[in-house]
Amino acid sequence: MTVDELIEIVKIDTLYFRATNGGITFGGGEPLLRSEFINEFRKACPEEWNVNVETSLNVPNETLRSVVSSVDNFIVDCKDMSPVIYMSYTGHSNDRAICNLKYLAECGLAPKTIVRIPFIDGYNTRVDQNRSRKILSEMGFSRFDFFDYIIP
Repeated sequence: MTVDELIEIVKIDTLYFRATNGGITFGGGEPLLRSEFINEFRKACPEEWNVNVETSLNVPNETLRSVVSSVDNFIVDCKDMSPVIYMSYTGHSNDRAICNLKYLAECGLAPKTIVRIPFIDGYNTRVDQNRSRKILSEMGFSRFDFFDYIIP
């Protein structure tokens, strides 16, 4: 799909976006891997639309830097701040995600970031969730979404 095709589909909601300060959220998989598309969309869409990204932030810092000025709000699924728990659940390191969280905080974007901290049965505990929140709070984040992953 092209940027113009997407705008054509969602422009029907322009009045709603204006009334609610709403917009478009890019998610599913890792949207920052499509940073060029997000940047093109931001340039082409009406200025009053918010552009949001739901991300793990587990991408190269250069990728985040390339898109940060195009995004109004970030929703970050951090899984857990513990490298051991993160690795156990995802099979990957959370070094990039932590670096990128620090970058968002340094850019003054913590107030525009919701950090999702799930309880993942068999991987972390409620204590781990609270430990992650404490670490993130110390970094400057204050908007958190605690929830339970449902693993089939």
